[in-house]
Amino acid sequence: MRMTRKFAAIASGIALTGGLLAGSAGAASAAQAAPQAASDCPSGWFCVWSGKNYTGHMQKVEGKNADLTRFSVFQNFQSWYNHGKSCDYKWYTEKNFHGDSGVLAKGVKGTGDAHWFQKSNEWVNCR
Repeated sequence: MRMTRKFAAIASGIALTGGLLAGSAGAASAAQAAPQAASDCPSGWFCVWSGKNYTGHMQKVEGKNADLTRFSVFQNFQSWYNHGKSCDYKWYTEKNFHGDSGVLAKGVKGTGDAHWFQKSNEWVNCR
C-alpha cells in the first residue's frame, strides 16, 4: 500500500487537466527495446515501463480496463507516460475500478526509484 500512496501523492501533485482517448478498450503486449524513451509511447495510449527512465519492458493500454493484472508490467513499474488525446487517465489499486485511485492528465510522465502498480483504469474528464 505504501507504493500506491506514493504514486497517489505524485499523481495528486500533477496538474489534473488534459486528456486521453476514450472509447474502445484495448492493450498491446509488452515489448523490450533498448534504448527506450517516453516518446516510444504511441499517441492515444497510457504506457508504463518496468525500469526507471523509460527502460525495460513497456506495456501500453487504451480504453477502459477492468483488470490490468494480466499485464505483469502494470504490477511493478517505475516509469509512466499519459500520451493521450482527449481524456485524463484514472487508475485504481483494485480490479473493476475499486480501491485507491488517482488521475493523470494528458502529457504527464514520471520516473524514479519507487515501484508502482495499477489493477484497473478508465478515462475521465473527456473534452
